Amino acid sequence: MAGLVGQLGARRVLGVHAGAVSAPAVTVSRLTGRYCLPESLRLRTDQVGAGYGALTEPAGSALLFAARTEGLMLDPVHTGRAPAGLAAARADGTVRPGQRPVPLRSGGLPGFFGHAPAPAVAESGLTAEGRAAFRPSRDGTPPAAWPNSINTPAAMAGSSA
Repeated sequence: MAGLVGQLGARRVLGVHAGAVSAPAVTVSRLTGRYCLPESLRLRTDQVGAGYGALTEPAGSALLFAARTEGLMLDPVHTGRAPAGLAAARADGTVRPGQRPVPLRSGGLPGFFGHAPAPAVAESGLTAEGRAAFRPSRDGTPPAAWPNSINTPAAMAGSSA
């Protein structure tokens, strides 16, 4: 985000905070060499969830959506949060019809392999049974399979327990 803010300006960049740093505005200021007021940054903090490394329900939904519709395998920590943040921005009007956001993610592959259940979650979205297991109910209640079964120590280790 810092490089884009440095080149394009804070108002043209919408960042999605993944929880990797405690003070994103300070980090952007340090990396750009210019002070950035926190309120000057367009930074979504609503996708952090339980914290860095914890898979969130919106990110999980984005993982499944990207796998089903585009055949994309996204890492759950950063790249899953980015489209979840974009969907939230579209829903709340931050990104309006007619605007053309250009998603940019310049990493994330190590995070994909560091989160053992990510390939299984993405692949499960390709089957009817997998989609049903991770689909919220009509009242919006998250299914029992999401996200706790993915974030258990056994799942993180790749165990089927």
